[in-house]
Amino acid sequence: MANFRLFQFFCFFLFSFQAITAESIPYFIRFQGHLSQKNQEQFERELQSIPDKTETLVLEVNSHSGDLTSVLEIARQLYEFRVNRNVKIIVYIENEAIGPAAIFPFLADELHSSVFANWGLIVVEGEDLKRNLLRSKVRSLIDPKHPKASLLKVLADGMSDEKAIIVDQGPEKGWQLMGSEDLGDAYVLSDDDEALVIDHNQMRELGLLRSLMPIERFRQQFEMPDDIAENLKQPLKDFRELVVSSKQLQDRLAEHITFSEKGPNYVGHIRIDDRTSGIDQSTWIYVKAALEYYKKTKPVMIVLELNTPGGQVYAAQLISDALKDIDTIHGIPVVAYVNNWAISAGAMLAYSCRFIAVVKDASMGAAAPVFAGAGGEMTMAPEKVNSALRTDFANRARFFERNPSIAEAMVDDDLILVLRHGEVLVLNSEEEIRTSGSDPDQVITRKDKLLTLSSEQTLEYGVADLLVEPVMVVVPTESELAEGKWPASKSRLFHHPFFKKIPNSIMDSYQMDWRTRFLAILAMPAVASFLFMGMMVGFYVEMQTPGMGLPGMLAVICLGFIVLSSFALEAIQWIELFFVLMGVILILLEAFVIPGFGLPGILGVTFLVGGLFAITLPAVDSVSYEWDTGTLNAAGEVFMSRLAWLCASLVMGVGIIAFLGAYVLPGVGRLSRLVSLGEQNHADGYVSGLDLANMPPLGSIGEAASPLRPAGKVLIENEVYDAVSNGKFLEKGAKIRVAELSGVRMVVEAVKEE
Repeated sequence: MANFRLFQFFCFFLFSFQAITAESIPYFIRFQGHLSQKNQEQFERELQSIPDKTETLVLEVNSHSGDLTSVLEIARQLYEFRVNRNVKIIVYIENEAIGPAAIFPFLADELHSSVFANWGLIVVEGEDLKRNLLRSKVRSLIDPKHPKASLLKVLADGMSDEKAIIVDQGPEKGWQLMGSEDLGDAYVLSDDDEALVIDHNQMRELGLLRSLMPIERFRQQFEMPDDIAENLKQPLKDFRELVVSSKQLQDRLAEHITFSEKGPNYVGHIRIDDRTSGIDQSTWIYVKAALEYYKKTKPVMIVLELNTPGGQVYAAQLISDALKDIDTIHGIPVVAYVNNWAISAGAMLAYSCRFIAVVKDASMGAAAPVFAGAGGEMTMAPEKVNSALRTDFANRARFFERNPSIAEAMVDDDLILVLRHGEVLVLNSEEEIRTSGSDPDQVITRKDKLLTLSSEQTLEYGVADLLVEPVMVVVPTESELAEGKWPASKSRLFHHPFFKKIPNSIMDSYQMDWRTRFLAILAMPAVASFLFMGMMVGFYVEMQTPGMGLPGMLAVICLGFIVLSSFALEAIQWIELFFVLMGVILILLEAFVIPGFGLPGILGVTFLVGGLFAITLPAVDSVSYEWDTGTLNAAGEVFMSRLAWLCASLVMGVGIIAFLGAYVLPGVGRLSRLVSLGEQNHADGYVSGLDLANMPPLGSIGEAASPLRPAGKVLIENEVYDAVSNGKFLEKGAKIRVAELSGVRMVVEAVKEE
């Protein structure tokens, strides 16, 4: 009987386990790309088809734009579904949940993410929904029983209201919503007019992420059925079709570029025309200043005119990120206008724009990184560097729904691409190319050849969106060019049907003013290195001729320019500036308060040189080194280039200082106010060292034989001695009294005249 009951219990357990596992298969829903009313309608149909036994709902999110009203309605229905059906909602962020899609993670019982994912910026410009109402709607989606409910409410406020100021109050208080008057020393995460966006590292540090993994592993972990995985894998094209109809293009342009029917409609214009010099740090300063200007003026769009052979990868990455941000965060779409060349780093800039327009003789591609090898010959970068840049290009192409394989082929000459049945395929070998049959492959690129596309090819393969016809236009006048404003009809781009219909459109071209040009010059490695050398020599000469004279002023000016250029490159941290200031203070103490070259002087020089090296070497925190291949990333190459310049300037500065110390300064008597120059013969009354037996007794009265600043010479009973004042500067001829005698110095003090 006991055995029978045991058998019954085993059968019941087995049946229950099978029932639980059968019911626990999650239901997957994917939100990708621009989320519109069509997505809402599709979701409502899909919601009705979810099986009754479903206990877990998995939402995969990869979107950066959408209709806020539609997404809020989807979120409301998901919330009701969770409450009514008592289901668990798991959200996976693949790359980004930006814009309206940022609402979905607030529904999550569990949150997972891919690497480099971003989440935030719910607020959408142009939406009529009031900020307080949007905040309330997003907050209402948060489960009050969620262990991080209070933190999620703070994030909801910051992401849905650009006026909300979110600060990090440290490990104990965490992230909080604060008023501008209460900030104090708190670390500001999102300032006024800047909605909150956080990355995967911040999500993990806040304890919001259950896991950080690629989407394939995530699907495997949650046992996505093979048929669903295969179904998602095939159409998971996060890039648009190669052939786009004129109406589809018009719809996309109209969706993202909105304008006033009355006008005026200002169009931002940034021109990068560097066919000789290429893209570098000065280009980044120019583009950064232009984008800051357009954030204030809010044009309907920005035209990025490109005619460049490329340049520094690191500078191009900074520019590309800024172009993407002004579109996705600030709502100002960017159109890349390839006016002949978008080669190498120029192709990266084009890929970072929402739309690409090309002229008939345009070229785009050939973006493999090269380095200067032995003997100055240019060599291809190692595979590790190529791999990183290849992934970067693919991600930038994928971000605006372009084919990532074509972007990779511009970097990697090992790729073989063909167009087969209207689809771009990557082949393993050239033997796989179909050369016969009714529809043979169209070879896009072969092995050992970097992909460079003509204007026709960029349109054919879905890289470019529109062709700019070579129509006759009236060029802007000299006065218009000087002012930076002219009718947009004077640009060939605005003879395209869509742009032509924008009423009263005016080009607002950002001109590189003298300030930007000056900062661009300061950012050059050679200029920064000469400033460093000038500062060294200036401070040395001033130390030998104390009192803030011309050398000291020049040194301070050089130091100011170094700091200014680093601010322009956004390469400076406050800790570096602190080290520089501490170094200067310690050196001044050593020179004027604590004579001799002791610990303060050594620490001062160390702090000053270390701080200046850190300031003048941008991207230190972005440098990565591959030990197995012995290669640096793009930021590392910039770092090493500037380091070489700085080391050269340091060596030259030391050489100049040695020359001045040996041949110039000893003969310039008028410049020396710290020491008395000339012959110091014993017959003339000079005594070397501090022999106490020959020293005047305490309280002896004499006068300053030279200025004491604070070190100098004193005359006591017709004998000249080395001495220092008690901290005050004394002029030559001042009456003094011996206040202290030690084994290393004589300290004197001023005697007031009666």
